[in-house]
Amino acid sequence: MLGDEDRSRLRRLVEVVAGHDLRRVVEKVAGQADPEVLASLASRCVFDHAATLVFPDRVEDVVDVLGRWGFEVSGPVPSVVVRERLVRRHGLDEEDSDVSILKAWATRTTGGSPGLEVFVLPRAREDDAVARAERRSRHEDHFALRVTRPADGGLDRVRSLLVDGLSLVPDGGGHNPYEGAATGGRSVLYFTAPGGRLELTHDGSLSDGA
Repeated sequence: MLGDEDRSRLRRLVEVVAGHDLRRVVEKVAGQADPEVLASLASRCVFDHAATLVFPDRVEDVVDVLGRWGFEVSGPVPSVVVRERLVRRHGLDEEDSDVSILKAWATRTTGGSPGLEVFVLPRAREDDAVARAERRSRHEDHFALRVTRPADGGLDRVRSLLVDGLSLVPDGGGHNPYEGAATGGRSVLYFTAPGGRLELTHDGSLSDGA
C-alpha cells in the first residue's frame, strides 16, 4: 500500500512537472537568474525530472498508482547514491536499505518531456522513524537538469554556470552503474540553494563529459 501522504506528494509532483520548464526550475531553486546564464544552461541542458522519496509496502504499489494515473513506468533499478545518503543520515544497515528508482512519464510524452523520478524505500510500518524523518526534511526532493550537449568547456562549464552563475552550493553526487547501464550508467551532481535542491545528471561517468 502507498500511504495518503506519499500519494499526495506524488500528485503534487505530477502537477509541478506539467507546469515547469528549465527557466521556472532554475528560478524556483536559485531565484531570479541572469538571462545569459539561463541561455547558456538551456544550450547545454534540459529539464529532466522532479524527484521525491516514498515509503510504500512494496515497490509495485508505486508502479500501480502511477499506472492508474496514466504514466508509463520504467524500472525499477537499484539506487546507489540515495541509498548511501540514507545509510549515512540514519545509520542504516546497507542490507536493510534496498532503495529503488522508478522513472515515469505521462503516456503521451514518454521519453520526450520531463518526468518523475521516484525513489522507493519499502518500510513495513507507516510510523517508521526513517520515513517520518525523511518526510519532514525532504532531503531527496529535487529538480534535475540533464546535460544533453556539454559544448565548450564540457561539464566544468555547466558546473561553473550553476555555482558561479547561480550561487548554488555543491552537495555531493556519484555514479550509478545500474541506471542506463547500456550507456555506461548515470552520474549525478547535487547542488543546494535557498529554494531547494538541483541535480545535474549526465549519461556515463563524470569524466566522460569533462
